[in-house]
Amino acid sequence: MAWSYDFPKAEAGAERALRLPMGVASPLWAVFGAAAGVGIAYWWMTRWTRMVNIEALAGAAPKPVTAPEPIAIAAESAIVVEETVAEIAEDIAETVVAAAELALAEPPAAADDLTRMTGVGPKLSLALAERGVTRFAQIAAWTADDLAAYDAALALKGRAVREAWVAQAKRLAGHA
Repeated sequence: MAWSYDFPKAEAGAERALRLPMGVASPLWAVFGAAAGVGIAYWWMTRWTRMVNIEALAGAAPKPVTAPEPIAIAAESAIVVEETVAEIAEDIAETVVAAAELALAEPPAAADDLTRMTGVGPKLSLALAERGVTRFAQIAAWTADDLAAYDAALALKGRAVREAWVAQAKRLAGHA
């Protein structure tokens, strides 16, 4: 252990380091101080930038609302108003009559489910509906020319004739 006697200054330095108050010299105090300063600054910034209703704090009451003064209507203005009221009444009467006619009219028949026919899927049913065909009775009334026209328009490649859509539609129209 003779070698430890060669470092007399080390023992003195260690002894001095232990006497130094560690809390004062620690860099963690600087970090804590910075974090506290940031927190306080944030708190003040959020308090001073909050919207405040100054009128409510001051106790100011809103002004009472007063009714406007009545305006005298000249005789000429009264005639114009009466004519306008009469025109509005006529428009309302026409609208009521039109609504009554619509209410009394027969509602349109509900569309049949054309996908019940063999060879008609949802897409083809939609394509037929876009062309106004929504009922089995319409397909049942098709002629050979109608079949050819729809075959060409919808690119059916003879499917309507092969699968006998007209016969299927007649059978399904009787059941619908």
